[in-house]
Amino acid sequence: MKNLSKALAVILLLALVLGLGATAAFAEGEGSGQTQTADTHVITITNTDQNVSHTYQAYKVFSGDLNADETILSNIQWGNGVNGTALLAALVGTTDPSLKAVAADITNGKDALGKEISVGDSLFKNCTSAQDVARVLATFSSTSGLNDAAGRIDAVATIISANLGTSCGTFDEGTGANAGTYTLSVTGDGYYFIKDATTDLNNTTTSASDTLSKYLLAVIKNTTIVAKDTGITPDKKILGASGVTVAADSAAIGDKVDFEVTITVPNTKKYVDHFVFHMNDKLPAGLTFFGLNAVKIDGSALPTENYTLTVKTGENAFTVPSTVTDAVTTTGGQTINIVFNNFKAYVEANSLIGKTISIRYSAIVNQDAVFGATGNENEVKFDFSNDPNHDYTGDNFKTDDPHGTTPGSKTKTYVTTLVITKKDDEGNALEGATFTLTGTALNHVLVTGEKFEASSEASPYTAADGETVETGVYYKLKDGTYTTTVPGSTVNGVVVNTTQYADTETTYVKVSYSKVVVNTKAEGVTLTGTSDKNGVIKFEGLDAGTYTLTETIAPEGFNLLTEPLTIVIDWSNPTADGASEAIVTSGGFSVGADSSAGVTMDTNGVAFRITVVNQSGSLLPSTGGIGTTIFYILGSVLVVAAGVLLITKKRMSKEG
Repeated sequence: MKNLSKALAVILLLALVLGLGATAAFAEGEGSGQTQTADTHVITITNTDQNVSHTYQAYKVFSGDLNADETILSNIQWGNGVNGTALLAALVGTTDPSLKAVAADITNGKDALGKEISVGDSLFKNCTSAQDVARVLATFSSTSGLNDAAGRIDAVATIISANLGTSCGTFDEGTGANAGTYTLSVTGDGYYFIKDATTDLNNTTTSASDTLSKYLLAVIKNTTIVAKDTGITPDKKILGASGVTVAADSAAIGDKVDFEVTITVPNTKKYVDHFVFHMNDKLPAGLTFFGLNAVKIDGSALPTENYTLTVKTGENAFTVPSTVTDAVTTTGGQTINIVFNNFKAYVEANSLIGKTISIRYSAIVNQDAVFGATGNENEVKFDFSNDPNHDYTGDNFKTDDPHGTTPGSKTKTYVTTLVITKKDDEGNALEGATFTLTGTALNHVLVTGEKFEASSEASPYTAADGETVETGVYYKLKDGTYTTTVPGSTVNGVVVNTTQYADTETTYVKVSYSKVVVNTKAEGVTLTGTSDKNGVIKFEGLDAGTYTLTETIAPEGFNLLTEPLTIVIDWSNPTADGASEAIVTSGGFSVGADSSAGVTMDTNGVAFRITVVNQSGSLLPSTGGIGTTIFYILGSVLVVAAGVLLITKKRMSKEG
């Protein structure tokens, strides 16, 4: 009974709260704020950061009587929340290694019940009643609500979950400001098992980023659990210009775009053997994968044996092109998958839970890039273990393994096109006009996401361009996640313990952002094109910038333009929602004010258009042409007249 008293003095023998980033803080105090009888207790679970509503159920494992100061449970019997006979048999016959006796469990060949036991026997070998099971449980330890080093409480909870009886009720969720707070009144002192019975968390569209709770075991008095869901969301962004020279037929096609994906290392300690963690990215057709540059955790390179990279085009293995020129003509749209090997063991051994994972890789804008409002969008997501009560056995998911998927983080790379139509002064298409386009180009990529920033009344966080500070005050927990529960506050009359908070003084705000990363290139752009039979030239793949259009060869019989034309392509950042709409109404490309007259843009933001008219050459008169003819005719007449005169003169001379 001495050992039993020690165990029952621990308010929660196990509280491995919700999900990957789960952290629990336990509250102690008088009363719950609800009307209750002497043997009625209120269990409260707060889960304000949930993505969907959860369903929690409670089961009474032991019934008994709490003493006046609620530290000792006596008169222990099986509760109706379990099948006592089946549960006892399962504990006695368990093969779980963590529930096998070791030397430290044995005193003079005896167990906690004073009965004979050997190394390797079940710790519950000699139990014949609920009272005996409770006495063995009393020898287990629990630290701040987390599982003990041997995992014994976890193992017992798993066995209980397979031998449940009648639930004593389902928790009610609050509404409005109390959304995410769940309460249940239970009648009778005892030892309770709490189960997260939510059914729609297995990789579904709306709720896949949530996780199930670890089974909870608690000696119930008025108890509050502050729960934190996974809350992990990847953040994908564009790094900076790499200075890659563009291909000859486009200003932006051929650019190298450097991506960085960051995500917080989730809490893996609630999982028995493995925690499965995968990154999945799908590039658009207009981007070709160009290499993985780095995988780091907390700023240090992750050993290559701890991750496996797989890149495919469709179902086929992909080989990274050796040059940018090759990449421009290589089919894009690769799927990028990174499997983190032995992830649980590595992050726990190196104390990396809550630290930042950084993954950097590159892609080339290829000849299939989409121009205009649609943009070239790609999205990254992570798949992860989300049921700590399930035994994952490797680095990949088996068919029946439950798992979740994080929300996606998207980027868009925008490029546009310039369409020139060549006509004569009567509106007919002119083929064979050659133009040279010179200028500068920029890449623009829309990035959206969320982050937390320190903020207080004395020093409030100032939102940057494209950022929105959401309502609410957050506190950072020790595993790197955040909660809105105030340290030391009272929830249903129970004071929240502060041991699970990283810092009880610093407050944070959640910041949503929608921003555009700009890659500036030092090189100019020189492109040359000749009008086709329809009089059309297209310069595709342009980004924002100032361009000069010069006609270098005019069609035969037509004059060159006397002055070059200036085309200014402007850019304004689209909103996160507006990016999918016509960008001329919600940001994106537009005609710059300094453009030459006649530059227009399609109303849907797809292309800039300009019509160039050539004047034909003049048919000038031949200088002196008609005068020479008259001279030749007159000369002939004079020659003939002279001949006639000479003959007449000779005849008159003979007659005379």
